[in-house]
Amino acid sequence: KQWYQRRVRDSGLTTCRFNIFQVQLRHLKSGGECHTLPEKVLPLSVYNPTNNSISVSKLITLPDKTESFVLPVPSHYLLECFLYHGSAEMLFSTVEPHHHHPVLQLDCFFSLGPNLATISALSQNISLMDNEIEFGGLLLYFSAQRLNTLQLKNLNFVKGAKLCVIARDREELREEILRLDLEENWRFRFRDEFRTSSKDNPIYFLTGTHV
Repeated sequence: KQWYQRRVRDSGLTTCRFNIFQVQLRHLKSGGECHTLPEKVLPLSVYNPTNNSISVSKLITLPDKTESFVLPVPSHYLLECFLYHGSAEMLFSTVEPHHHHPVLQLDCFFSLGPNLATISALSQNISLMDNEIEFGGLLLYFSAQRLNTLQLKNLNFVKGAKLCVIARDREELREEILRLDLEENWRFRFRDEFRTSSKDNPIYFLTGTHV
């Protein structure tokens, strides 16, 4: 290590030191089988909009819809595909791309596509964030026991900002809405509740609007 530092110093290179470095790891569950390969489970239309064999809207469905399109794909994988290809148009449509009101992801990170500016942070670090930032959206993913109402009150959102709460089932979804007292500042409608179109263990999410 000392030899490396001397070589860098002698070469005159500019160095950057990180005192705290955090890495997030994600694991895609696939039922104990081999890893899910995108080209094996979904047509290229999910990645190439010029093909229309499956639209992004088919990746999700209404919770109570009996005759729905079902894909034999892990729910987490479908969720990631939908968030990447559908967030800008279907979830955070009011967020202007690459502007001053990014989407805040708490305790998680998903790629929301190339047209949305995002910030990912741990709920325990909310107090360290810049108070002048006004967010255009909020994404909560399995937030039980990590996030609380006091932490949320330290965040600023523009009027009309969009919220997406993701949970394992409908009961947990409603428990999170009540536990975080989200109805105080966010407006929800029953028709804005969805689930992934996966065959087993679908993931549920509800969207809302800041008032």
